[in-house]
Amino acid sequence: MSRKISQRDYMRDLVKRFGVDEERVIREYAEAEKRGDVERNRNAQNLTAEQYAHALWNDAVKKGWIDHPR
Repeated sequence: MSRKISQRDYMRDLVKRFGVDEERVIREYAEAEKRGDVERNRNAQNLTAEQYAHALWNDAVKKGWIDHPR
């Protein structure tokens, strides 16, 4: 059984690859979710992959687990 990468780690990897290009990272994350490369535990708010990726990006910046010059 293969273990999926965590959401945080996946987004951090995207930032390493694409820098702090918010639009690109969000788009790439959403596509990865659609492919099944990264999974959500639940979707209580019924967000699209794009909406969730945007919310995850905002949380990452707010909590400081990715660096962003805001």
